[in-house]
Amino acid sequence: MSLLKRIIFCLYYKEGFFYLSRNFSLQKVGDVDWLIRNFGFGKATNYIDEIVIILVKKKPTESDFKNFFVGVLKLRKSLFIPITLGGGIRDLKISKRFFDNGADKILINTLAFENKEIIEKIAGFYGSQAICVMIDHRRINNEINLYSHCGARLEKISLKKHLENLNSLNCGEIILNSIDNDGNAAGIDLTILDNIETNINKPILIMGGAGKPEHLSSVLASTKISGVITANLFNFLGDGLKVARNFALEKNISLANF
Repeated sequence: MSLLKRIIFCLYYKEGFFYLSRNFSLQKVGDVDWLIRNFGFGKATNYIDEIVIILVKKKPTESDFKNFFVGVLKLRKSLFIPITLGGGIRDLKISKRFFDNGADKILINTLAFENKEIIEKIAGFYGSQAICVMIDHRRINNEINLYSHCGARLEKISLKKHLENLNSLNCGEIILNSIDNDGNAAGIDLTILDNIETNINKPILIMGGAGKPEHLSSVLASTKISGVITANLFNFLGDGLKVARNFALEKNISLANF
């Protein structure tokens, strides 16, 4: 695992608007112009290493994909960092459209449970480094449960077994995304790291609960973690990402160059 750590920002997009998420419940906040006007979007991304943009529409239609790519194109004009795009990727043809519309990497969740052969085919065309697998999880009776289909379907597999399967899959990295902590800004659940075996050879990123610079740095200090992701618009845009990055550097965390 690389010694250099990454701070990554995530945006949720649907039907022309961006959304806040709280335990996977969505709240509309504004369109692309709103994002640029209110948060200086573009300039704010000078202080992150990558950005993730997710189409959060269940069962997206052709129109949903087209609108998503239009929104992404508008954002790309002010982005000069690697972009990961995800949402509704179920086959090689759709994955190609994501790469053709600006993705440096694609984000996959459901496909990793349902059809790993398609992931291998995508990796054959674009390389394993271009595939990121997100694991949406929540605790029930102190057990970690995994979900697909935007958190709607419970998968009957343990986190350790799923990580073991992904470890032998042609993907570049893995994101652990907490549904319980999603959007609460109360801090990231680091106990999830107890489930990561030392033989996992993929970079691991963690997401869910970051609300202030200390939350990001506490995660980045872990030797098991390569990066941290936040989707908290109100806490981290404006000058929030700059403050968070400087805080991490003050804690002697080695951040990736961008």
